[in-house]
Amino acid sequence: MPEIYLDNCATTKPYPEVTEKVVKMLTEVYGNPSSIHRLGKESKQELEKARHIIADSLEVSCDEIYFTSGGTESDNLAIRGACLANAKHGKHIVTTTAEHAAVTKTIRDLKRQGWNVSYISAPNGKLDMNELKLAITENTVLVSVMLVNNEIGSFFPVHKIKQIILEKQSSALLHCDAVQAYGKMNFTASSLGADLISISAHKIHGPKGIGALYVRNGTPMFSLNLGGGQERGLRSGTENTPLIPGFAEAVRITFSNMEANIGHMAKLRDYLIEMIEEHFPKAVIHSRKQGAPHIVNFSLPSVDNKQVVQYLDSKKIYISSAAACKSNHSRGPAVLESLGISRELADSALRISFSYLNTNSDIDALLQALLEYCKLYNYNQFTK
Repeated sequence: MPEIYLDNCATTKPYPEVTEKVVKMLTEVYGNPSSIHRLGKESKQELEKARHIIADSLEVSCDEIYFTSGGTESDNLAIRGACLANAKHGKHIVTTTAEHAAVTKTIRDLKRQGWNVSYISAPNGKLDMNELKLAITENTVLVSVMLVNNEIGSFFPVHKIKQIILEKQSSALLHCDAVQAYGKMNFTASSLGADLISISAHKIHGPKGIGALYVRNGTPMFSLNLGGGQERGLRSGTENTPLIPGFAEAVRITFSNMEANIGHMAKLRDYLIEMIEEHFPKAVIHSRKQGAPHIVNFSLPSVDNKQVVQYLDSKKIYISSAAACKSNHSRGPAVLESLGISRELADSALRISFSYLNTNSDIDALLQALLEYCKLYNYNQFTK
């Protein structure tokens, strides 16, 4: 029985070219990029070539891209670095109730240190823009809002938030966690208006453990990693030269095929939603066709989602019941509840996420397995 992988929000399978690039860097171009001998210079050239590719994908300058260990570190660096460097303007942060834990926990720690935080609600995945507008004051230092929600795939209008900041003549910086949007929708740093943008490689068929942070030139930032002064002093530590070129290779391939892949994933999303509505009429679908092309989240009320995931696992079909970035012992429905979804529905929510590798036959197999599960455990009320 072939494996069917439908958990691409958690991570993606690396492109073969990415694997080849990483291996080449590990075995042939293994010098420290700070060394002045040949191997060091070759490593440095690969590093800067990668920076150029990633900068081009956001239409920014190379010196505005800083490499990190992934989306979590990019979020931490953006939030802490911006807040600590700009605290003279105030100690107020605006964010949403639906952010990734890398954002919420970082902001929560700053709150414990005396920062004030306004949390903007997003019922049914729609951000309350009036509430946000009222929250921004002269003391606001940072507004941090994701572009695509990682649980249900809803969009947040980051570009409109920038307009509000400008209209209120606020000095607040705008940070966007774009990890789930990067490579899955068309945007640039300019189109978002963000001062800081977090991205990650392993969501776009690159290696795990590498990401980047865009920092608009002229943005005051506080360094969290002290050491040798790499990444222009913002993020010290020997650069991850095997993974950075692997990241760039994933960006090159993803952006070369992005339009076709977005269309392909959107068709899969729409097909799955239609099939759920047809075969599971009592299911509650949390994602919409107007959302991200690669995410469908739905609930079978009163069904234990973890049991469903385990059953599908036995059939070699892999999906998610929650964001995999949470540790196994701390998973919970908090983000879904913040979106206005009841705890009962949150506890039965299933997240399906696509990549360019998936097909309609994958969805057919998933639906067949879900029908078998409902029959086996007497959940026939959900089936047609």
